[in-house]
Amino acid sequence: MTLGNAIYDQKLASIYDRMYPIGEDTDQAVEFIAAHTPPGGRVLELGVGTGRIAVPLAGRGLAVHGLDGSEAMLAELRRRDPQETVTAQLGDFTEEGTGQVFDTVTLVLNTFFVAITKEQQLGCLRLAHEQLAPGGRFILEAFDPAPYHYLQKPDFSMRHLDERAVMLDTLTVDRSQQLMLSTHTIVDGDAPATRKHVLRYAFPFEIDLLAELSGLRLVDRSEDWWGTPYTASSLRHVSVYEPDPDSPWPSATAG
Repeated sequence: MTLGNAIYDQKLASIYDRMYPIGEDTDQAVEFIAAHTPPGGRVLELGVGTGRIAVPLAGRGLAVHGLDGSEAMLAELRRRDPQETVTAQLGDFTEEGTGQVFDTVTLVLNTFFVAITKEQQLGCLRLAHEQLAPGGRFILEAFDPAPYHYLQKPDFSMRHLDERAVMLDTLTVDRSQQLMLSTHTIVDGDAPATRKHVLRYAFPFEIDLLAELSGLRLVDRSEDWWGTPYTASSLRHVSVYEPDPDSPWPSATAG
């Protein structure tokens, strides 16, 4: 995505799947999303990226459409999906839709937070609502920001990408605006490459309020894709929303 300066250029796109090596989690996410979609149904993934979720969903016979703001990430999707089982579209999911209607709309792995203003986040949720079929589901996965909200000084960490490459991460938090600035330095034998991006985090109940203002209502929330109950100690959440028939905000299918 290009939102929030989270620019996934060719360098980051080429290592993205190694940045987030969550194969088992991926399998369960696919199971979860497929279970919320009718057989042969239509799925829209916002921030489709390299197709980690979208391609196996298409392999289950679902019609999958992906929207992403990074040409480099969509190029990686095409390498993973040479048969083009996923229909890919370049675009900003906070400002533009597909002009189509889907049984399920998904936004996973914190991608909602690349929208760095309240207005962008509302735009994302309203467009998700507009593209949902009657009785459809919007599925959002994100981290709970509580552990980061009170971060007083920069946090340093390292990710092992492979036997020849590591990523050095620096994280700082602006609590007044709920912004997180991440600096990634890739050390892989070439000249070190540094990339920065900003996220605007939101607490789960804050997302619920934004969703309500966008014509959506929460129907289920769990800690993970396995359905573990969400509690005060949960570090992540998978939230499922549906169109609220009593909302004054119209959907694309209204009228």
